Amino acid sequence: MKLIKNAVATILLVMGMVVYFLGAGATPTHAGTIESFRVGGWNGNAYTDDSTGTFDTCVAAASYRNGMTLLVQVDSGYRWAIGFSAPHWNSEIGKEVTLQYRIDRGAWQQGMATATAKDLFRMQMPEGGYIITRFRRGRTLYVYDGAYNYDFRLTGTSRLMARMAKCVEVNSARFGATPGSGLGASQPTAPAAAANNPQLAVEATQALFNLMGSAGLSGLKLTPDDKRDTDLKGLHAVASNEARSVIAHIFEAGGYTSTQDLVATIISDAAKSCEGSFSSGSETITEAGKTFPTSYSRCVAGDYEKVERAAIVPRSAGGVYVYGVVDTYVGEGGGAPVASTELTDPDWHHAAASAAD
Repeated sequence: MKLIKNAVATILLVMGMVVYFLGAGATPTHAGTIESFRVGGWNGNAYTDDSTGTFDTCVAAASYRNGMTLLVQVDSGYRWAIGFSAPHWNSEIGKEVTLQYRIDRGAWQQGMATATAKDLFRMQMPEGGYIITRFRRGRTLYVYDGAYNYDFRLTGTSRLMARMAKCVEVNSARFGATPGSGLGASQPTAPAAAANNPQLAVEATQALFNLMGSAGLSGLKLTPDDKRDTDLKGLHAVASNEARSVIAHIFEAGGYTSTQDLVATIISDAAKSCEGSFSSGSETITEAGKTFPTSYSRCVAGDYEKVERAAIVPRSAGGVYVYGVVDTYVGEGGGAPVASTELTDPDWHHAAASAAD
């Protein structure tokens, strides 16, 4: 019984925080709850604007043992914000502070947070796929306010952001969408469902086919998002078989901090998934008149070996193509066979450089 009471108290506390959190928009709204959901340790709700009856935003919150709460908000235009709350904070409502934040070993970013309650700050997050991808796949969010460091374990954020995107999609269709949703004047994008951008998906798929043709890779089938391994979900184009996956993803200009940071993220993600010995490296090469960074990583655990290679190639329309190939090798223990078509580094680099020409 005590556990049930504690759970109810936590949910009510989170709901109270959400009311203050929603009050942070540029346009005041009276939020009406139209849906509630739970994803792991996250409690979420969808809200309408009572003045219009249209869908306004989705908010989810997770409470931590240290008493802090992390909130995530995605509005009808797929713009997103995060909030931080601690019971010992006592700030003036409306106060603005500059925060530094990063996810895992990524580069430090800067944002402006506003106190929407004495113990709650809300920060608008940048548009583009880079940060939202890191949030979904990262382990820890680090925040520094100039005096104190805070860290938040990002447990279940991949499933959370997929659920938040579904929350926006379903409720926008049911109730219509509130223009602007009080989250800022920037143009709507869909960072929580970046792979659903059909134009980029088509472009990346064509580049992927070009890449495989140039490298002489065969026996691979285009793999839809719902049929992929967890670490490949959300990418624009993936082709795979039992032993190999080939990837093409587009980061538009402004959707990432630097190519060096992307390389570091790729290697970091590979290291996290390795349960054996891990080695990696990176270099910048020039191929077919293009200069771009590449990376290599190798994970060995018993008779299992996984080799990942990536290339980040400039895109003529702005931004970059991220190409990757993941090969799995298994010895006598069974499992996936060795990839039948050998792919040398020179062939890989040439294919990456010429895939989007």
